[in-house]
Amino acid sequence: MPDGPINPEIPRRPPAAPLFAATIAFSSGIVLQSYCYKPAALYFFCTLALALCSLLALRLGTQGRRATLAYCGAALAFFPAGALFTAAHQSRPATVPTVLNYASGEEVTLTGYVARGGSLRTGRDVRESLDIAVEQAQFDGEAARAVTGKVRLSLYVPGSRASFAWETEEDTRDQVVAPPVFDYGQRLRLRAKLRPPVNFRNPGNMDYVAWLHGQGVAALGSAKSTNIDVLQGPGGSRVERIRWRIRRSVLERMEELWHAPYAGLFQAMVLGERGLVGREQRLEFQRSGTFHLLVVSGMNVAIFAVFLLWLMRWLRLPREYGIVAAIVITCSYAWLTELGAPILRSLLMIVAYQIAALLNRDRAPLNTVSLAGLALLVCNPEELFDPSFQLTFIAVLTIAGIGVPLFRRTTTPLREALDDIDDKRRDLTLRPKQAQFRLDVRGISAGLGLLIGERLARWLLPSLMFAVVAIAELAMLSALMQVAITLPTIWYFHRVNAHALWANMVVLPLTGILMPASMLAVALSYVSRWMASPFALLARWALQCILFAVHWSGGAQATERRVAMPALEAIVAVGLCYVLALLMARRHRVLALASLALLATSAWFVFAHPRPFEHRAHQLEITAIDIGQGDSFLVVTPNGHTLLLDSGGLLGMSHSDLDIGEDVVSPYLWERGLGQLDAAAFSHSHADHIGGMTAILRNFHPHELWYAPNYPSQQVEALFAAADRLKVQRIERRKGEAFEFDGVHFEVLSPPADWELKPRGQDDASMVLRLTYAGHSALLVGDIHKRMEKLLVTDGQEQRQSLRSDLLKVAHHGSNTSSCDEFLDAVHPEYAVISSGIRNPFHHPRPEVIDRLAEHRSKTYRTDLFGQVTFYMDAEGIHPSVAR
Repeated sequence: MPDGPINPEIPRRPPAAPLFAATIAFSSGIVLQSYCYKPAALYFFCTLALALCSLLALRLGTQGRRATLAYCGAALAFFPAGALFTAAHQSRPATVPTVLNYASGEEVTLTGYVARGGSLRTGRDVRESLDIAVEQAQFDGEAARAVTGKVRLSLYVPGSRASFAWETEEDTRDQVVAPPVFDYGQRLRLRAKLRPPVNFRNPGNMDYVAWLHGQGVAALGSAKSTNIDVLQGPGGSRVERIRWRIRRSVLERMEELWHAPYAGLFQAMVLGERGLVGREQRLEFQRSGTFHLLVVSGMNVAIFAVFLLWLMRWLRLPREYGIVAAIVITCSYAWLTELGAPILRSLLMIVAYQIAALLNRDRAPLNTVSLAGLALLVCNPEELFDPSFQLTFIAVLTIAGIGVPLFRRTTTPLREALDDIDDKRRDLTLRPKQAQFRLDVRGISAGLGLLIGERLARWLLPSLMFAVVAIAELAMLSALMQVAITLPTIWYFHRVNAHALWANMVVLPLTGILMPASMLAVALSYVSRWMASPFALLARWALQCILFAVHWSGGAQATERRVAMPALEAIVAVGLCYVLALLMARRHRVLALASLALLATSAWFVFAHPRPFEHRAHQLEITAIDIGQGDSFLVVTPNGHTLLLDSGGLLGMSHSDLDIGEDVVSPYLWERGLGQLDAAAFSHSHADHIGGMTAILRNFHPHELWYAPNYPSQQVEALFAAADRLKVQRIERRKGEAFEFDGVHFEVLSPPADWELKPRGQDDASMVLRLTYAGHSALLVGDIHKRMEKLLVTDGQEQRQSLRSDLLKVAHHGSNTSSCDEFLDAVHPEYAVISSGIRNPFHHPRPEVIDRLAEHRSKTYRTDLFGQVTFYMDAEGIHPSVAR
């Protein structure tokens, strides 16, 4: 028995990752201040008080409960600190760029320098996108004035454009000519038309204005390549000019080493230049769950850093020198990329991990990742709400917090046992089970050596085992990543693909070959083309294998599910299970496996339990979705059945590759909790009504597709083919039909059965629908012109059928070709709704139409002014509602 009293206070092991709790607390403070504003002074005193309590507990002792109390106080101090930093960030004065004073849509002369080097974009035509830091602006007839701000311009060659929906191929067989490419720092004088960026004002749509603001862009515009003069003298930063000169040289080398279409993909994967990657190809990568390959993300930088560490080890550099050299070269590579916020985030996390390894702290990866995330949030608290930050941080956190502990329990002992298998002295440094495993492998190799030779057997068996271990690690890592990012993937992209797991298992090792091989090929091409050729061929082979895997999984759309916004309880379940998995990964094996099972179950739960679709019982809903210049109306019956009439789309003059159905209408429907439509319909076959319908059919699988007789066109035939492929029943509606749709009475009033279909008269062939519910009605007329309106009035008088309706969808977006007095007299609407785009090139709605509606005492609502507009119909009448 030892003399003296026994100390009952047993020292407790300090937390393995104290900064993880600090980062969670700091993030919680950011959320609190973002949604519940409080004075910054309150958070300052709370932070100070908690920090002092933590220091006081440390002074009283560093063991037992006092140490735990000090740790908890320090972690809790980060909660008000996060709110404090957020309040300070919110209080910064916002500067309004004066170039917005010239964003009126009129032609203006701009003088400035290229702030982001031009890059060619493919889509409806070949164009160049570049950012201009504007120094002077001038309207015609006015003096030039100094301005501030950056504009993003789309340069195009006059005559090279896409066709309108009613134009034939022979009408638009123009030669596509690419505009000249400008580099950073070139000073230009050009004539352009500017406009302020706007959002589609529907719930669930991307905040495009904030995204541009994060890149420093104040206005958008377009300019002809023939209206640009290059001025003398450089602009901008000298260091930035050097960076863009090197970057441009590397891009040109890639075009020399790999011809189209491979050059554009190499540019995207290695340098983040996605201009030459078409929309359909990007969609394939998205559907297969491998879109991260087309952005220089943390994975690309990590692969490059791992290759550099292997190269330094192969060159037999000392460990410290190798890590420092890898950090310097990795930073140089990131400097050559687009160098946006996602790359800086990834670079910071990777460099932090390498520095931790340099300081022998690499056994606490969760702490290192938390430190990097905390540093990013301190610099900019708004990063917490950025999707790319969330995806990057969750991915790296999953690897460090769950993957690494899992590997240490399973595959790392096997790796250690297989390392230098012939060194018998190393057996003494390992655990007994590892030493026995080495003896077994050597014994099997000796027996195998009798058949194939001793040297080959000693190399073959350990190599095969290493490969099996690597495949197992890759499978576990890919599965963990897919499960961990299920919630943000559904939240932001509404996409789940059963092939994503195996697709990433295939493309990740291939990317590990492609990245170093392509970089070596580019580097050696500056010395000799024949020296670069073997690496270029290897990189091309890896890319072809990646494309095969992406095409096979991304083209199999049957395995892809588009999912509505998840329910709140599913979100909470995923968050709790993820935190449990992080906490239990280092605990007992049973607890770790149980937490992983819970995490997988919660991922299924968030997929299988979308937000319930909310609608008003006993009311018919008609919502005009804000899709810019075009039409898209959602009709919801009192029992929750849905019809989407028209899907919007871009006209042929547009230089954008935006898909209104995929990028605007679908996110709004998902946000409301819709996973499937009961029916879809299009009034006529112009692009601003039908352009997004293919995406709607693909995403929401309606039971029926309604349409009127249409003039044959390639776009309509492609839509019908998609409907047949997706097993959507096609129903042609004709004048005189009347039917019930879940308690709502529908009448088809136009077009007449004998109407002659012409390529340039499709507006008057619009399907006109009259909806009646609870004694009130709405008239949806597509784009009909005055002559069809008068014909409807005449037919109504002859058949003694009233056109009287409480709500009128104004024809042709408020064009003066429609809405004649005779028609408005017959309809006499109490409410009218016009779907048109802000500052559209047709100047819709026309003032004459607005005046005529006012003369008929119609209360007019416009999507260009109010955004999304909803009308509720019941026995009491029409109840309009405008989105806030």
